[in-house]
Amino acid sequence: MIDLPPAEVRCLETAIHYEAKVESAAVKVAVGNVVLNRVAAANFPKSVCAVVKQKKQFSWYKGNDNLFNSETSSSTKLAAQKAMKTPRNHVLFFHATYVFPAWSKKLSKQYSIGKHVFYALN
Repeated sequence: MIDLPPAEVRCLETAIHYEAKVESAAVKVAVGNVVLNRVAAANFPKSVCAVVKQKKQFSWYKGNDNLFNSETSSSTKLAAQKAMKTPRNHVLFFHATYVFPAWSKKLSKQYSIGKHVFYALN
């Protein structure tokens, strides 16, 4: 289990909220896992908030820190807690199924859940 300070948990919950708020619990946990996997990976920032705020990584975040004051659902909070209990893996990227980013062609597709596709480095 990852033990995060409250501000870091809030950043994780907010990322899950904006990336998967209408998705299933499984998608929410998977999104949380990507954020936490990035924290553990060598080429990403070493805190949840820094990962979430990293430029051009999450389409919803454009420098507006007030978004972190948004209300999150109990299912989103639960997903964040589950993600912190899930063993880390190699999945570092995702996108919605209705977009086709050029960067995804350079990665290894791992799985699709709901309206999201998840990837690892090749």
